[in-house]
Amino acid sequence: MFTVINERNIREGGEHIQEDQLIRRVKAGNNQALRILIERYKHHVFKVTYSVIHDQKEAEDLAQETFIKMMDALPSYQFQGFKTWISRIALHKAIDFKRKKQRQKEDLTSFNQDYQITQCDNVETEVMKKEKIEKVRNAIHRMPKKFHDVIKCYYLEELSYKQIAKKLKVEESTVKMRLFRARKWMKTNWKEDDF
Repeated sequence: MFTVINERNIREGGEHIQEDQLIRRVKAGNNQALRILIERYKHHVFKVTYSVIHDQKEAEDLAQETFIKMMDALPSYQFQGFKTWISRIALHKAIDFKRKKQRQKEDLTSFNQDYQITQCDNVETEVMKKEKIEKVRNAIHRMPKKFHDVIKCYYLEELSYKQIAKKLKVEESTVKMRLFRARKWMKTNWKEDDF
């Protein structure tokens, strides 16, 4: 019996497990699953390509090329974070396009390869950093509520104990205790693979 896939089915029972099931169906040739997967990630892929190219039309074209490349590469996908995996494909597509376009514009003798590579590496690092922060934010929302504020202040806003105490209107010792308990909770409930 064949199950009809839609976004409602995907949201039920945990997004990560459902995403893996969706990808398995795409690998098996299910076109409906492929459409859902593309629909889910098209805006994210566009944002990645646009962050490098800064041209809407070209970024849209590169986003489409990313999904074509995704189909070619999907048999080798190892279920270790699809969003990161497809982000890398989009990023490399955009970087390759940018390099090719710049080579056409500039005289090769004045082309500074080292500068360009550094720039592209910085873009990749920035995209991955933003993605990691997004994963951490999502994970924080799944923590017990009593830890949310102190974790956000310490890890995302990078405030000191004293600054957190002032912001949350609690004693500094309370901040330390909550952070200690939050870290203990994270060690028990989070795996490194989650990030």
